[in-house]
Amino acid sequence: MRRALLFACIVSLAAPARDASALVWPDVPERVERALASPDAATRRAAARELTSLGPARGAPLVLKALGDSDAEVRVAAAQSAVRLRVQGATDIVLAWLAERDARLRVAACEVAGAAPSPRAVPALARALADADQAVRAAAAEALGAQESAEAVAPLAGKLDDPSPPVRVQVARSLARLGFSKAVVPLVGKVQDSVPEVRQAVARALGDLRDARAAQALLLLLRDTVPEVRVEALAALGRLRATESVDAIAPLALDRNPSVRHAALVALGRIGDAKAVRALVKALGAHEDGRGSLGPTPVREALVAAGPAAVDELTKLLARPASPEIATSAAWVLGALKATSSAPAIVAALRRGALPAPAALDALAGAGTAESVPVVLEFVSDPRGRAEALRAAEALLDPAHPDGRAVEPLSAVLRDPRTSAEERAAVAALLGRTGAPRAATVLAGLVKAKDDALRLAAIDALGALGGAPSAPGAPPRDTRVVDDALLPLVADADPAVRLHAAVALGASGGPHARRELLGKLDGGDEADRYTLLTALGGVLERHPDPGADARLASLLAFAAGPERDATIEALGRSPTAAAVRTLAALAQRGDPSDRRAATVALGGHRGDAAAVAALRAGLADVDAGVRADAAFALGLAGDPAGATALTAALKSRDHDVAVNAAGAIGRIYARAKDPRGAANALCPAAGDARGAVRANVAAALALAHARCGDGATTRKMLADDASELARAGAARAARATPRPEDVTTLDRCVAAERNAEVARICREGAPRADGPGHAVTVFVYGETTSSPRPRAPYLLQYADGVLRAGLADRRGAVFDPAAPPGLIMLRPPQ
Repeated sequence: MRRALLFACIVSLAAPARDASALVWPDVPERVERALASPDAATRRAAARELTSLGPARGAPLVLKALGDSDAEVRVAAAQSAVRLRVQGATDIVLAWLAERDARLRVAACEVAGAAPSPRAVPALARALADADQAVRAAAAEALGAQESAEAVAPLAGKLDDPSPPVRVQVARSLARLGFSKAVVPLVGKVQDSVPEVRQAVARALGDLRDARAAQALLLLLRDTVPEVRVEALAALGRLRATESVDAIAPLALDRNPSVRHAALVALGRIGDAKAVRALVKALGAHEDGRGSLGPTPVREALVAAGPAAVDELTKLLARPASPEIATSAAWVLGALKATSSAPAIVAALRRGALPAPAALDALAGAGTAESVPVVLEFVSDPRGRAEALRAAEALLDPAHPDGRAVEPLSAVLRDPRTSAEERAAVAALLGRTGAPRAATVLAGLVKAKDDALRLAAIDALGALGGAPSAPGAPPRDTRVVDDALLPLVADADPAVRLHAAVALGASGGPHARRELLGKLDGGDEADRYTLLTALGGVLERHPDPGADARLASLLAFAAGPERDATIEALGRSPTAAAVRTLAALAQRGDPSDRRAATVALGGHRGDAAAVAALRAGLADVDAGVRADAAFALGLAGDPAGATALTAALKSRDHDVAVNAAGAIGRIYARAKDPRGAANALCPAAGDARGAVRANVAAALALAHARCGDGATTRKMLADDASELARAGAARAARATPRPEDVTTLDRCVAAERNAEVARICREGAPRADGPGHAVTVFVYGETTSSPRPRAPYLLQYADGVLRAGLADRRGAVFDPAAPPGLIMLRPPQ
C-alpha cells in the first residue's frame, strides 16, 4: 500500500542556468559578430572575451572565426572560449599555432587540443614536447593525456626525463589518464626520481593504471623519506589490491604520522583479504580509535570498506575483547556493515558487560533484527541510555511489519516525568512506527498537546500507522480512532497542523474520513480546501469509491485556478476506471493547464490501457508542457511497448521533453529488467548538446544497469563533461555496472573531482531508492518570495538519480503520483 506524502521544497530559482545562451538577448550574437569584423583590434578583443557567454550553439561558429584573427590577443581569447565551450573543429585550426613565436599561442593551442581531442593532434603535440618553453611542454603533455590514443604513450614516456620537474609530473599524470598498460614499465623506472613531487605523481599514476607489475616498485616507496610519497604509494597499493603488500603496510597502520597511518588503513581496507582484516583488527583501540566514541574513525571505516570479510573476525573479537574501546569499535563496524548474523554476539557482549550499552544499542540499530527489539526496549526506560535506545528502536521498528511489543514500554516512557519534551516527541514518533492498532489510542490523546513538537509528532505517527497492513484473513483495520482524532485538525488555526493532519489522514484515514471530507468540500463553511483535497486524495487511494470520484469530477465544473490542480490531483490518486476516464478526457480536451495536471495524474495508473493510451497521445500535444509531462508520466505508467514513442521524444528540440523522455526510458526498462533495450534507446543520446539530457541519459542507464558498449562514453562523461549533473549521472552509471576500467576512472574522480557531490557518488555510490513509490507534491519557491511560484520552471532530481523538467502548476506545485522513496532535490532549471 502506498503512503501519501506532501513534500515542500524551497530553493532559489535565481541561480544561474547551466546553459549560458539561455540568458543572452537575441541581438547579442549579431552584435558580437559585427564587433569581430571591426578594423579596431581593441573592439575585436572585447568581442572575443564575450564569446563564452553565447553558449555552444551560438558561440561556436564565431569562435572558429575568431581563431583566424590576425591579432594574438583576439586569438588567445577565442582559444579560451573554445576550451570552455569545447568547440569541435577548433583543434584542427590551432595546431598551426604550435609553430608561432609567441609562447602564449603555443600554450593556448595545447589547451584547445586537450579540450577538443583530434586524431591530427598527437603528432603535433608530440613535437611540442621538445619546445624550449617549459610551460608549452607541460601544456602539450597535458593535452596528449586527453587524446585517448595509444600513439601518445611513446612520446610521453620519452619525456619522463625532462629537465623540468613540473613537466615530468604532468607527463606521469597524462600517462595515467591514457590508461594503457605499456606505460607501466617506463613509470616504474622513475620511482626513484630525485624530486619528491615526481615520485608522488609516479606512484599515483601506477596506482591508476592498476597493473600488478607496479607493486614491487611501490613497495620500495614505502621506505621513502618523504611522508607524502609514502602516502601516495600506500594509496596506489590499495588501488592495486596488492595482497602481497599487506605485511609491508601493516606496521604503517600504527605509524606516528597521521597521514601515513590513515593511508595505510585505507589501503588495507581496500585490499580487504583475511590478512588485511587481521592487520586492521590489531589497530583497533589505537590512536583516534581509543576514545570509545560512537562515530567513525579511520580504522573503523577501513574495516567497513573490507566488507563481509571482516564480519567473522570482529564477531570472534566480541567474545573476548581486550578493552571496552575495542569492543565498541568492533560492534560499530558490525552495525555499519548491517551484519545481522552478529546481533546475538553483540547482545551477548552487552549482557557480559564487555560492551558498553550505548555502543551495543548503536550497533543494533544497524545489525539488529526483530529479535533485538526487546533488548532495545529494556533501555528505553533508562534516562542514561534512552537516546541510543530510541535511535535503535527507530531503525528496527517498521510500520509495514507491526510490532505491538513496543507499545507498552513506549507508553510508560511518555508517562515518566523524567522524559524530556524532545524525548516525548521521539517516543510519539516511535509509537507510529510500531504499526500496532492500539497505539492509535495513545497517540490520539497527544494531538492536542500544548508542545508543538509533540503534537506534530503524534499527528505524523497516526499517519504512519496507515502503512501497516492488516494480517492475512483479518478484517479491515478499524480507522475510526484515527479519523476522529485527525478530522478536527484539518480546520486548525495553525497551517502546519492542518498540513500534517491532511498528510496523516491521507495515509491512515478510512471511509468515515472520506465521507466527512467530501461533506466539508460540499459545505458552505469556510475551509482550507487544499488541506481537504490533500487528505481526500490519500484516502481515495486506499479506499476508492466511485461516488466520491463523481463528486470530485462535479467539483471541477466550479473549481478555478489553483484549486483545479488540487482537485485533479485528488481525483488522480483514485485507482478507479471512472477516475481514469475523467482524467483522460481532461488530458485531451481541457485547457493547457488542465491537460498538464491530468497528464501527470494519469502516470499513477500503471498498466491501465486507457491511461497509457492517453499519455501516448499527450506526446503529440501542441503544448510543450503537456508533451514534457506525458513523457515523464509514461515512465511511471508505461511498458517497453510504448518506449518507441519515448525514443522519438528523446530527440525532441524541446529541452524538457527530451530530459523527461530519457528518465522515462530508464524507468521502464529498469522495471522490465532489460538493460539491452535501455542501451539501444538511450546510448544515441549520450552525446546530446544539452547537459541535463546527457545527465538523465547517464542516470537512466544506471537505473537500468545498462551501458553503452564498453562504457567508454560514460567514462569520458565522468572525466570531462562540463555539466556537474552529467558527471554525477555518469558516476552513477559507472558504479551501477563497474568494470576494472570504470574503477580506475572512479578512483580518479574521487581524487580530482572538484564537485563534492560527484566525488561522493564516485566514492560511495548513490543512495538506493528501493521500495514502492508514493505520492509527493513539491512546492517551488523563489529565493525572495514567501509563496509558491505558479508556472515556475523547475528541474527535480529524485533519489534514483532521474531528472524531471517542466513548469510548476497553477499552485506553484509539482505533483508526482509515484515518486521513489528518498530525497528529492530542486536543481537550477536549465
